[in-house]
Amino acid sequence: MNRRDFLKKTGIVAGGAVLAGCSYTTRKPKQQPNVLFVIVDDMADWCGCMGGHPDVQTPNIDRLAERGMLFTNAHCVSPICGPSRASVLTGMRPETTNVYTNKGTYIDYVPDAVAFPKYFRNHGYHVLGAGKINHSSNMVVKDNWDEYGPGTGIVGTPFTHEELMCEGMDPTRVVNRGRIKCKLPMNGGLSMIDRPSNKWNTFDWGPLDLSDDDFPDGQIANWAVEQLSKQHDKPFLLCSGFYKPHQPFFVPRKYFDLYDPEKIHLPQTIAGDLEDVPQPGKDLATIPWTSGTHKTVVKHNQWRQAVAAYLATITFADAQVGKVLDALDAGPNADNTWIVFWSDHGWSLGEKEHWGKHDPWRGSVKVPMIVIPPKNTTVSGFRSGSHCDAPVSLLDLYPTLLDMCEIQGHSKLEGKSLLPLVQNPKGKWDETVVASVGRGSHSVFTKKWRYIHYFDGSEELYDLDVDPEEWFNLAGDSKYQAVKEKLKQSIPVDNRFKQFVRWGRWKCVFMADGSVQLYDIHGTMGISEHNEVSAENPEVVKQITEYLRKNHIRQRHVTMPEK
Repeated sequence: MNRRDFLKKTGIVAGGAVLAGCSYTTRKPKQQPNVLFVIVDDMADWCGCMGGHPDVQTPNIDRLAERGMLFTNAHCVSPICGPSRASVLTGMRPETTNVYTNKGTYIDYVPDAVAFPKYFRNHGYHVLGAGKINHSSNMVVKDNWDEYGPGTGIVGTPFTHEELMCEGMDPTRVVNRGRIKCKLPMNGGLSMIDRPSNKWNTFDWGPLDLSDDDFPDGQIANWAVEQLSKQHDKPFLLCSGFYKPHQPFFVPRKYFDLYDPEKIHLPQTIAGDLEDVPQPGKDLATIPWTSGTHKTVVKHNQWRQAVAAYLATITFADAQVGKVLDALDAGPNADNTWIVFWSDHGWSLGEKEHWGKHDPWRGSVKVPMIVIPPKNTTVSGFRSGSHCDAPVSLLDLYPTLLDMCEIQGHSKLEGKSLLPLVQNPKGKWDETVVASVGRGSHSVFTKKWRYIHYFDGSEELYDLDVDPEEWFNLAGDSKYQAVKEKLKQSIPVDNRFKQFVRWGRWKCVFMADGSVQLYDIHGTMGISEHNEVSAENPEVVKQITEYLRKNHIRQRHVTMPEK
């Protein structure tokens, strides 16, 4: 019995998911299909096809949605670049890989993991990549690729290290090199106010009198165009990782000209939104790590300018996606190529008084995702321009890619193929997805509920039917106890961690092996949990340990009272 007959008989697809009758056929028999895998960075659910922002212009992403299946409730596995991309590459959660931060690459934590590009290479594919696919294009795992194209430069800009370096800006720096003529920071200095320890001038925005091709993303797009114009001897997987709309929001002036700051809509917010949010959530919202603070943006009257700049940067990214899509359609691979489009996580611009990512709310964890079958392939039940409202995870991408190409999966994959939903978007599906926000904090999502459980045991609960903006925390209402308990059952457990304690500014993690990790949430890079500081603060660890011992506290999540 051949593989296709076996799959048809058993209902089992690559990756271990059950299709329940899902099938697809190729009208013109030929080699295995190609895959065009397109990634954008920090794109919130603002693109036009998702109705996320009334002013945004994303004609090319919208064009993809018209051709494919738009997943309207896709969520990242973690709202920060490193762990999000590690989960997609490996098909495993942070609780399995231990990749919770941007430190290093997944290979430093799980050296035996076989990333999906490598898996495709092992199964006869020619695998090409460019730009930001792992956390950084400086973190390319070479064994994954047959060919690797241009990188993302210095945070996706045409500037040099020296030009973007914060050190030496006193308080500005004039750049006059070739056609680049500007003064940094371009936003009046906001990038230098809240983030004094930041290495580069990144919380910044402004138009540059340059072309798309002067930017790394333009060069990445051109490289992908070149690859798609070729006739390849083997089926290919082509991954294009665009850096934008990640900050800084520097793009060609023509994109800024599309958005008048005085006429654009600001994100919907409510006064006092953080009043019913537990302290860990307030910390994530207000401590400047990924960006500056809402307080500073408003004080300097830059909210409208920043939102307009983000919209301009989204449209710039959309234009690069359009170039790649046009090249595919015009080239020799147009009929036999799957397209997958996604963002690694979202980005907040004042919602919950937050700027950036690395938070548990919709702005950071919800992402655009689109899957488009090849033109020469008929997926039973699929209709172009459809949308699926089921909660899905980026963790599902690895098994979906294998399923598309009829490549047998492996047992370590923790997601499941989305092809059943491509066939029938209203079919039976597990209605719960979970994003991990650092060690021990989780955001649980269903179509009706957002439940957040922090490392110290504090909670948030939002009824999305009546409160889609997540403004009114219901976690303290006893009538929702059963709802919380049910949602809590979906939270994955990392058995490396035995106990979590919050004590004021400190987050203390007692490990199963007897060691202790300590993070100063209010210190440099503390909120990101990059810097482990137990060796520098032995007295803090001692006081927390003594408190737990004296009070016989053994529960997993603990809030220790401040003095």
